Amino acid sequence: MNDAAASTAERIETTALALFARQGYEATTLAQIAEGVGIRKPSLYNHIESKESLFLYLVGQVEAAFFAIQDASLARYELACTEERLHALVKDLSTFIFTESQGAFYKRCLLFPPEPLDAQIRAINAQNEARIDEALRALYIQGRNEGYWHRLDERAFLDAFYCLMDGLYSQRFIYSHAEYERRLASSWRVFWAGLVHVYA
Repeated sequence: MNDAAASTAERIETTALALFARQGYEATTLAQIAEGVGIRKPSLYNHIESKESLFLYLVGQVEAAFFAIQDASLARYELACTEERLHALVKDLSTFIFTESQGAFYKRCLLFPPEPLDAQIRAINAQNEARIDEALRALYIQGRNEGYWHRLDERAFLDAFYCLMDGLYSQRFIYSHAEYERRLASSWRVFWAGLVHVYA
């Protein structure tokens, strides 16, 4: 692929991601994507097979961005205690949801998967959740070994983490960045206190 083609492909991805995030899958047309890129609709097919394939490709790209942040956070704080590692992970994953278009696309895809792609999206989400579970299990075991909790079962730990992040991700679309950060700090204090005091 030459530089011009690569540039066009990147503009298609950026434009499509923004439109899908703002309007949803059903309301976004290939004509709108082509117009946003500055090319004619037939020219899109030099770069994509279909709207469905483009959307699924973007799902993969956004999920890859999520796991890049997750894995980098866990690696960066590999030698830290459970509290520091878990807190860092919550804060680092918050940067993902604030990335332009990416966060809205991710949230919309989770809550309202396009009907024609529903089965495929749900299968992807299940695979991704299994990967997140694996990372969280390691933190759960570390916390248990460090004496933070003894009566907390693994499933409850995972459920609490998901509910915390889902709630924070919803807050991102309602409040300013500053207010989000305040709420994140408050939520973290209550979340951690619940883990270490109720289940110690």
